[in-house]
Amino acid sequence: MLLISHLKIEMKWLSKETILKIPLVGWMMKMSGDVSLVRGDRSSGAAALKVCETWLDRKMSVLIFPEGTRSLDGEIRAFKDGAFRLAITTGTPILPMAVHGTRSALRKHDWRMGDTNAEVRVLEPISTVGMTEEDIPVLRERVRDLIVAEVAKMSAAA
Repeated sequence: MLLISHLKIEMKWLSKETILKIPLVGWMMKMSGDVSLVRGDRSSGAAALKVCETWLDRKMSVLIFPEGTRSLDGEIRAFKDGAFRLAITTGTPILPMAVHGTRSALRKHDWRMGDTNAEVRVLEPISTVGMTEEDIPVLRERVRDLIVAEVAKMSAAA
């Protein structure tokens, strides 16, 4: 999270509610207006996406990790539809980001920061103009494929 915060893009984050309970990080996220949801609660997810839509209407970028969670093995999981539905509904372009080397920075189920070398690559934007909800599966897989390929390049270079 701290790595991505160095990008020169002002943004709000969509995060599970428990992240906001992490000392200092959670406080900063609350104070900056980041959006939280309760994992597994559909109404919470829908409400969070509505808040994200409001931010997008105000021309504020929203960062969404479309997997919804980190994997235990470090593999990029299947993407969920919400971020893509939001982008299509609002006509917002998607700016894919490939992140590599962060697994040991903040281990799953542990709020303590570890030592790591990490990298973020911002990929080319993808327009959603003219897309409908029927395009979600193709868009979702296109974005995932781009990110997986870029992370593989980053791994090979590490």
